[in-house]
Amino acid sequence: MSRNPRHVRSIVDHLLSRWEKGTAKKGAAVLEAWARAADEETQRNAHPVSLKNATLTVIVGNSVWLYNLTMKKKDLLEKFNNIYVGKKKARDMKIRIGAPDA
Repeated sequence: MSRNPRHVRSIVDHLLSRWEKGTAKKGAAVLEAWARAADEETQRNAHPVSLKNATLTVIVGNSVWLYNLTMKKKDLLEKFNNIYVGKKKARDMKIRIGAPDA
């Protein structure tokens, strides 16, 4: 039984590069779906930051937009899921107040 020994670093680098590519593709797909699902005013005031465990997390700038998105949540999720090309669809949306870069 002969094996080609590989350095652990090469294995980790390979796995990380595959993970990063998948994460970048998923992130781009989330942004694309949000851009098509949300109207222009919503896009200016609310920014998706992640889609994990079937929960789309969106950051808004203030409590007015927190309330606004809470009222639009069902409709936005439906539109988002109809557009999103990922395997796992969003079942819920968390809306947080904060800076988009946070």
